[in-house]
Amino acid sequence: MNYIDTIRAEIKQYFNPDNAIDNSNETIFSPNNKYRVDKKSFKQEKPDCNWECTKVEIYQNENSTHLFSFFVNEGTFFHSWVTKNNIEYLLCAEDLCGGQTVIDLTNKVMSSYTTNDDGLIWTKHLLSPNEDLLAVFGCGWGSAFFVTVYHFDKPMDLPLKIAYEPTWTGYDIIEWIDNKTLRVEKSEGQIETLQL
Repeated sequence: MNYIDTIRAEIKQYFNPDNAIDNSNETIFSPNNKYRVDKKSFKQEKPDCNWECTKVEIYQNENSTHLFSFFVNEGTFFHSWVTKNNIEYLLCAEDLCGGQTVIDLTNKVMSSYTTNDDGLIWTKHLLSPNEDLLAVFGCGWGSAFFVTVYHFDKPMDLPLKIAYEPTWTGYDIIEWIDNKTLRVEKSEGQIETLQL
């Protein structure tokens, strides 16, 4: 079951536009400079909770056409830009813990999903050379970092289906070597290759 509407309602319930966090404004450009993200973080007014959210506005950069507006229930906006079959995507998560958000910038479509639990926090995404697999680096709340690899053949059909759940932890993904091999960096700094 998808709980994204529950997450959105909770953010809206405790959002106050007067609670902007100083110096939290940031503009981020896509690698080809075609799109831009303007983001700003806010303190939420939920009692007994030290909680932030981030307002994300996405624009076509050339003419400042507004494409999307949404909130992330965290002060940090983890994201990646990927291209598959000449379609540009922005990957992130409206819900930090367990959320998946895929934005098709080319066709102006957004899809979000969350289990509303303490699932994988997506922090980095790398698309395989054949564009069919997505390696995601992240962690659970308070757990070690690890990698999960998803099928990316239908990017807008969420949740993405897991292709591999490697048993190794403590690795940061650097790059795909081929469609079955990742170059990773261990927490101690050693570079290794891992087969899926």
